[in-house]
Formats: sequence, structure tokens, C-alpha cells
Amino acid sequence: MNKYTPPDFETIQKANAGDFAAMQKLLAHYNAYIMFFATHNGVVNYVYAEEIKARLMKAVLKFDIDR
Repeated sequence: MNKYTPPDFETIQKANAGDFAAMQKLLAHYNAYIMFFATHNGVVNYVYAEEIKARLMKAVLKFDIDR
């Protein structure tokens, strides 16, 4: 059984439109993944984690949701 639950479409739409609260909800949803990929040898590189968050926000805002 798949335990992963994606964020709801309404939240993604709002984040894409620039809603700050929706973007924060998306970042919170993906925080565990971000921390996992920003960890090297058991140490979290918070600079890299912030870069991943910035790239996620940029991708959400840039995505053409109406296609």
C-alpha cells in the first residue's frame, strides 16, 4: 500500500498563484524530503536545504498549471 499522500490540487493552485500560506504548506509537506537530500554523512547542510526550497518555490511559481 502506498503511504505517500500528495498535497491537494487546490493548495498547489494557490501556491502557483502566489499565495504565501499555500507555498508554506507545500514547503512543510516536502520538508522531510528536503532535509533528506540536504544531508551528507549525517550532517544537514542548511544552506543547501534553503537552496532546494528556493528551487521548489521557483518551480511552483513558474509552472503553467493551465495547460
